[in-house]
Amino acid sequence: MSPGRPSAPANRPHGRSRSRVVAGRVAAYATLIAGGLLMMIPFLWMLLTSLKTRAEVFGAPPLSLPSGPHWENYERMWNAFGDVTFGTFFLNSLKIASLNTIGELFACSLAAFAFAVIPFRGRRFLFGILMATLIIPFQVVLVPNFVLWRTLPNPFSESGNFIGTQEPLWLGAFLGGAFGIFLLRQFFLAIPTELADAARVDGANPWQVYRYVYLPLARPALATLAIFIFMWSWNDLLIPLIYLRDLDQYTTTVGLAFFQGQFVGKWPEMMAGAMVSLVPMITLFVVAQKYFVRGIALTGLKG
Repeated sequence: MSPGRPSAPANRPHGRSRSRVVAGRVAAYATLIAGGLLMMIPFLWMLLTSLKTRAEVFGAPPLSLPSGPHWENYERMWNAFGDVTFGTFFLNSLKIASLNTIGELFACSLAAFAFAVIPFRGRRFLFGILMATLIIPFQVVLVPNFVLWRTLPNPFSESGNFIGTQEPLWLGAFLGGAFGIFLLRQFFLAIPTELADAARVDGANPWQVYRYVYLPLARPALATLAIFIFMWSWNDLLIPLIYLRDLDQYTTTVGLAFFQGQFVGKWPEMMAGAMVSLVPMITLFVVAQKYFVRGIALTGLKG
């Protein structure tokens, strides 16, 4: 009997465990792929419906292929409001969502840097109060915020009133938000304090430490917060409905809601508008996907 023969039975359990690991991974990937395909069904239905005729929408199965790509649905949707095209709603949403994102990133990063790096009396107490505001339902502050905006003078408008203008939809973002401050603070706490100490030894002031040390390292967290804020602002329907009055100020969500009320049953045009409204979100996620995944993985490592 050769010396190497007894070692064969000893390797069998290891081979079996490896087969189980491979089988488990295959099952996990199959489950994830099936779940992903299932979640894509509504998106696929929107796309197919936007390319069908109205007769095909009501007379064929939901996921059936159209007789041909009817791009005229997009043209009718785009020009459904006469002089005010859907592009006006699109640009309004893009403007408001971009200003919201810029304001939140700037204000939240400054506040998060102060709470995470700069020692001052009452820091923990103030941060606790800030976090307590997260439990307040959004609907509770709708009426007080409306009264506040109606009372304040508006230097950006000739009427001097914020009601009926777009400023209430983005101006408050430059004051920051509790969620963004919390997210960035947790990321800043994970950055080694030795980097800030080394910058101070070289003569850097707090603003320079924030600008040249923490901001470049916080790109994943900033990208994550930017996607969240842009998505929330882009998909918001209630706030624009409260403050906007004129058709040329409407956002895409309000425009689609107005379209549904004015043109009942025009599902191909409705789905064409929904598909166009998804383009910025898909583009933003594809561009910032790497930073987004890294930010979700790294944020909150240290409390």
